[in-house]
Amino acid sequence: MEYNNRQTPFDKLLLENAPEEIRLQYDDFTNNVPFISWMLGERPRAKDLPRDEYGRIIVDVTKPHILEDMDYFRPTAIHYQKTGKLCDFKPNGNPNSDYGAWVREETRRCLEGYVRQSDGEWITGDYYFFLNYCPIQLSRRGRGKKANRVVDFPFVWDGHYLVTHYLYNARMGGHHAWELARRGSGKSFLGASLLAKRFILGESYQVNKRVQCVVTASERKYLTGANQILDMFQSYIDFCAMCTEWPYLRLMDSKQNLQWIMGYKDIDTGVSKGTLNSVIGISSKDDDSKLRGSRGVLYLIEECGTFARLLDTYNTMRPSVEDGDSVFGMIFGYGTSGSNDSDFRSSQEIMYNPDGYNVLSLENVYDKVGQGRSRFCYFFPGYLNRSECYDNNGNSDVSKALVEILKDRYITKYNSTDPNTITKRIAEIPITPQEAVLRVIGNLFPVSDLNARLNQLDADTSEYQDVYTGELVVDNKGEVKFSPTSDTPIRVWPTKDNKVKGAIEFYAMPEKDNNGKVYKDRYILGHDPADNDVAETMSLTSTFVLDLWTDRIVAEYTGRQDYADDNFEIVRKLCIFYNGKCLYEQNKKGIFAYFSKMNCLYLLADTPEYLKDKQLIKSIGYGNTSKGVNATQPINNFADNLIKEWLIKPVIVNTEEGGEVKEVQVKNLSFIKCRALLMELISYNPFANFDRIRALGMLMLYREQYMVMWGGEVRKTYNAAEDKSYLGNDDFFSKNYRH
Repeated sequence: MEYNNRQTPFDKLLLENAPEEIRLQYDDFTNNVPFISWMLGERPRAKDLPRDEYGRIIVDVTKPHILEDMDYFRPTAIHYQKTGKLCDFKPNGNPNSDYGAWVREETRRCLEGYVRQSDGEWITGDYYFFLNYCPIQLSRRGRGKKANRVVDFPFVWDGHYLVTHYLYNARMGGHHAWELARRGSGKSFLGASLLAKRFILGESYQVNKRVQCVVTASERKYLTGANQILDMFQSYIDFCAMCTEWPYLRLMDSKQNLQWIMGYKDIDTGVSKGTLNSVIGISSKDDDSKLRGSRGVLYLIEECGTFARLLDTYNTMRPSVEDGDSVFGMIFGYGTSGSNDSDFRSSQEIMYNPDGYNVLSLENVYDKVGQGRSRFCYFFPGYLNRSECYDNNGNSDVSKALVEILKDRYITKYNSTDPNTITKRIAEIPITPQEAVLRVIGNLFPVSDLNARLNQLDADTSEYQDVYTGELVVDNKGEVKFSPTSDTPIRVWPTKDNKVKGAIEFYAMPEKDNNGKVYKDRYILGHDPADNDVAETMSLTSTFVLDLWTDRIVAEYTGRQDYADDNFEIVRKLCIFYNGKCLYEQNKKGIFAYFSKMNCLYLLADTPEYLKDKQLIKSIGYGNTSKGVNATQPINNFADNLIKEWLIKPVIVNTEEGGEVKEVQVKNLSFIKCRALLMELISYNPFANFDRIRALGMLMLYREQYMVMWGGEVRKTYNAAEDKSYLGNDDFFSKNYRH
């Protein structure tokens, strides 16, 4: 690929001196992430782009052009930096003066945007106000790597240029907006400027009085405090009050009450006058009732990745800005990756299904090809505007930034012992949205390794070439046989519908002995049941089959048949097909009743004795309480730890390099082909419903029973058959008892 002249040339990246892991990752991202490929390649200039009826270039957010001479759009900020004042004209009240003309022009630029007629380049009014009237905290590099925090006007960033155009297109098209951003992207700085402009000037010439803006977060700490949005908003309106002739008198100015109202009291009448524009902050945790019934022009959802009830909050807001097909206000949600409280499950629903929530959707050029979904919201990745990785016009040096990010990950990965450290680092500076939504805390599973395996599956379709999809049927001899079908297995999580039948996936067929019988005690099953015919939740039934000799999952069924008994029948047939027993969540009794009706209770595993020894259960019951395991919280916690140990268990495999076979060590999770299971494990927290993980937990509890019996040797049955000291191999038995 020929890089454009805003990128560090490939031969200057010194990748030949980097570890092979970094080189392979760099090739993977540059070749498989469309947005990265576009940013590196030859891109057009503004002069090359078509223009609209106003002489403005048509900006494609997913295929950005190269920015040139962008100081043209920061005249006021540059003048203030040089002189300490916004303009050279003496402030006065005469609208016909030079100062009056300057104020009117600046107001117009903030409301309508600013166009450079020579090439059609332009920025939105929101971005003009941010660049010229919103001093922020910036990092200034000194000697070496030392940097200082200073207060100054923002630099032009192509990331901010694109998101403000995205917001403009959303508002003009009657849509809402959503952004997923890396840490340090300045999202709260920009959000505060959106509030400040509407508070001082309104949204437009037509909408400039009684303009209400609302900003909400899950907790108050995300609204006020150092570098929080409402503190920044306060600093912007104070700066404009000191340095401009725009309205500045306030009827209310209360950080304590999180409420600001522009205007004044008439001395004679006591009547409130002025624009009466307002900004209000609401913590949804404390009270979100204020979100109902208000008629705002702009609603900001701060740190949407921390919202436990995000969808409820969003749906509460929509009637306040929509009336039928008319949209008179905009909701803008944004979240920063890598927060300790990050949980993007609800936000993910909107980000990957934007059209369903009237959020302006973009072609998903941000994920690797084949990952995620075809549409997405705006994404501000880690490689945009990384410190020291962009030019004076805000064009990102993506090649340099990408190498720096990958090197940082490599160092973190191999020089830290806490598995969450690398996960947090990846989520803080994500390259793709899939990386950004990784859970930082509350997940004991190796998220970064699981995500790498998921990416591997998505990148290599050959992984599924030896996977069979179908059903199990009983032939005329009463034997259970595999029958291929065109049914589609569920390979995504979560599903939108709980009425998805799915299909059985066979990763390996059962192995048989010389007599054509499936080996006894080789295969075991774990099951998460669903008793009701009609599902009241999004819960599905899930079953896994494990080969104890290889320690790999060989079959999976996740879905929901029309009737609960049909789900149980699939489990029964899997037991027979693999000659194994099933351990299940005993909390539900339907499977016991069904297996009893079918005269096959022997296929249900007894409650493991070792659980009593570990004091995880008090005793083993009778009847339907003698089978399966009651999935209490201590049991689930123990099962989760077993899952973790199984995932990270080291496995030696042979690889060929340069014609030479070498042994390398990999984690057991490298063999998982259950895509949706990987997605569940990546997103897991102990408070939500994860059907596959609960089924896998049962499987690991059952596996542990064999580990206890066999002293940690999962291939015990196989070894016993070959062990000459085993009395069952005595000639007496082999001669007289052939079978």
